[in-house]
Amino acid sequence: MAGRLDGGGLKPGAMAKRDVARLSKRLERVTMPAEALFRGYWDLVQGNGLAIAEQARHSEETLALPRGVEVRGPVSNIMVDSGADLEGHVTLDARLGPVIIGTVASVESFSRLMGPCYIGPKARIHSALVGGGTSIFDSCKVGGQVENSIMLPYSNKAHHGYIGDSYLGSWVNLGAGCTFSNMKNTYGNVRLSVGGRTLDSGMVKLGPVVGDMAKLSIGALVHAGRSVGAGSHVSGIASSDVPDFTYFDSHSNRQVELLLESVIETQRRMMDRRGLTLSRNEESLVRRVFASTSRVRKAAGVKKGRIK
Repeated sequence: MAGRLDGGGLKPGAMAKRDVARLSKRLERVTMPAEALFRGYWDLVQGNGLAIAEQARHSEETLALPRGVEVRGPVSNIMVDSGADLEGHVTLDARLGPVIIGTVASVESFSRLMGPCYIGPKARIHSALVGGGTSIFDSCKVGGQVENSIMLPYSNKAHHGYIGDSYLGSWVNLGAGCTFSNMKNTYGNVRLSVGGRTLDSGMVKLGPVVGDMAKLSIGALVHAGRSVGAGSHVSGIASSDVPDFTYFDSHSNRQVELLLESVIETQRRMMDRRGLTLSRNEESLVRRVFASTSRVRKAAGVKKGRIK
């Protein structure tokens, strides 16, 4: 169940039961058909292109583009905020959908952006190929190739490597050469593990889902439809799901639970590089998620210990 509130009288952090009961009296009950509800991240990935096209209907059209920027398709499909910085030798391909670029976003030379795609405020595109169906949110850094994927704010993929049909949370960092698979060798539907059950996604192309604060090392490879948990570290090839807050190394076949204080300190350092500070509520949320996922790590055979 979900509700949209005006925020009056609400404070950050956990909501008490009495507050939920009080607010629920003012909510309107809405019944939605089953096909209108998202089953999981794969539905978000599949419908992202349509969502971008709908968003474009409410965006302002910008016709004045920097000199040297090539537009393919209707100019009416290009929406670039006046505060964005586009270098020369950039191609905006709007033949299949709109290209939206937010304020203070920067797009370096030799980048190609294919619609429908959305580049959020302060995002930086480093001579990259951005395919259709892609949303890159606030303050992300993107290089290499990304297509039909969603990257939430402050995530980094600044180097070469491929991501397709995938979903990345916030504050994720992908090392150089990190690549995601989005298709099986058999061309069959990608299957996932959800709640201990195997689920057919109904999609031939579906990449991984990566939780907030996850870190993947240089050259890391992740198989189609796999899950990389929040706060986890991955080295090597992830052919199976990686639990939250787990150090996974396929070379040594090790799964070790990360120290909670180390995870929090790493997040502080990453945020400090962006001029931000980890708040008490954010730290409390990390601690809650760490505690609530302990049982999952134990069931997956994740060991306690220190990483040498």
